[in-house]
Amino acid sequence: MRVLNRLVVVGLASVLSAVASGQGHGPPPANVVVDAVRVEQLVQRRVVTGEIRSRLRSELASQVEGLMVSMDVEEGDVVARGQVIAKLDDVRAKIEFDRAMADVDYAAAVMMEREAELEIARRDLGRIEELQRLGSSGVSQLDEARTLVASREALMAQAKAEMVSAKGDLHLRERELADMTIVAPFGGRVVSKQSEIGQWVGRGDGVVTIVSLDTLEAWVAVPEDVYAAVQQTQESGEKIEIALPALNGFNGGRVFGEILAILPNADSLSRLFAVRIGVAAKDEDGKNLLRPGMSLSAWMPTGKPGEFLTVSKDAIVRTATGEIVYYSNDGVSAIAPVTRLFASGDRVAVRSHLLKDGMVVVIDGNERLRPGQVLAIQELPSDDVVGGGSD
Repeated sequence: MRVLNRLVVVGLASVLSAVASGQGHGPPPANVVVDAVRVEQLVQRRVVTGEIRSRLRSELASQVEGLMVSMDVEEGDVVARGQVIAKLDDVRAKIEFDRAMADVDYAAAVMMEREAELEIARRDLGRIEELQRLGSSGVSQLDEARTLVASREALMAQAKAEMVSAKGDLHLRERELADMTIVAPFGGRVVSKQSEIGQWVGRGDGVVTIVSLDTLEAWVAVPEDVYAAVQQTQESGEKIEIALPALNGFNGGRVFGEILAILPNADSLSRLFAVRIGVAAKDEDGKNLLRPGMSLSAWMPTGKPGEFLTVSKDAIVRTATGEIVYYSNDGVSAIAPVTRLFASGDRVAVRSHLLKDGMVVVIDGNERLRPGQVLAIQELPSDDVVGGGSD
């Protein structure tokens, strides 16, 4: 019996030792900063859809007609301002240019000849006038000399006009020759091609379409009943929250932008007003992540107030299954799934069946926090209540 009791005591001691050992190796308390969950009066917002558009989109057209002999870009290529896009056959244009240069040279020679003739006529007139003064020349000779000078002056004026015309034609031929090479008017990306090598291109026919990636905007359509609220938001400079599904890896796909303009005319069928919002999303290298045609959702103000549960934007943690916040449950971390509604300054209106007004959520130190970990609160506003989630 003693042996049996001794075995029981030893066994219990082993179990208690193992438990104590396990507790000693548990995760240490997490140093965190918390903030209170609040119920606030906010202006309600409505989700509207839209897309990213480029301010600069151009279908490059040929200013002259001709046979396309080279196409130097493909769809998707990035092009710089002034880069050669395509070339037309310029053999005839060069011939016309050379002929125009010859016409200018001919006009210059004619001018020199007319100038010499005018100079001779003026000298003859001067001699006859001198003879007339001395009484050695008749009136008819003087009249003929004066008429000849007037004729030579008219011929000189004609030669000058022909020179102006020849130079104008030369400039025109020079421009037509230059237009045989089609260049990009701005930097961007080729999105489509309208012509290919061997195709006859007429004056005004499209060659390629280019969109700029540096001047992008968000375009959304809002109902007429929120027009006034959106206009007030534009005047106040308040930023609009925008979600871009294509950029989930960048800040959770969330960006903010200011309203640039509200188009004053509504669509006659849908009664929706188009709104332009300035947006930007660049990676660490400064590369623009936005692309024309990306779909988006924007939270536009409705002008109607309402009560919303809000948390600090830093409290929200993105996971593979959705967004969550860590809250203090009697000093121990616990998870509350949330549904983001819209941003309001540095806070976010959310929907959650676990969070309540006055609870505290972790806003710093939540990146590596785990459920059930003891919280070592480093800073707490005096108005907040710790452990509000224990119920």
